[in-house]
Amino acid sequence: MSSNLYLVFEYMEHDLAGLAATPGLKFSEPQVKCYMQQLLSGLDHCHNRGVLHRDIKGANLLLDNNGILKIADFGLATFFNPKQKQHLTSRVVTLWYRPPELLLGATNYGAAVDLWSVDCILAELLSGKPIMPGRTEVEQLHKFFKLCSSPSEEF
Repeated sequence: MSSNLYLVFEYMEHDLAGLAATPGLKFSEPQVKCYMQQLLSGLDHCHNRGVLHRDIKGANLLLDNNGILKIADFGLATFFNPKQKQHLTSRVVTLWYRPPELLLGATNYGAAVDLWSVDCILAELLSGKPIMPGRTEVEQLHKFFKLCSSPSEEF
């Protein structure tokens, strides 16, 4: 008897990043709404069970030919308790989808990090291109400040 463990998943024909990069393909508003509803529903399921994904990006969102979306790659996921202070690493989430608090080194965070990534994907699907494609953390912060403005002195 073999001691190997095999995980078998259903076949998903596409990932959202691959589809978004298809020349000439533009997502309609109903498509974007459908994908966002499925993504937010899936994240709600995870968050309500104390799981942060921490790497939401188009390449980790799989789609079948019927438009069904599945969240994949839980390699950076962790358990969290929103009622308890936890120290987590800020070195998560692919750079283009990383929220500013993680770029600034925050270690106490929750579901908002996944929701920031969802917002970046939403903007990307509607605009047809990544909204903040930085190459470094510093460049990413500069892109954020240019798009959203700098924090106030009180912050």
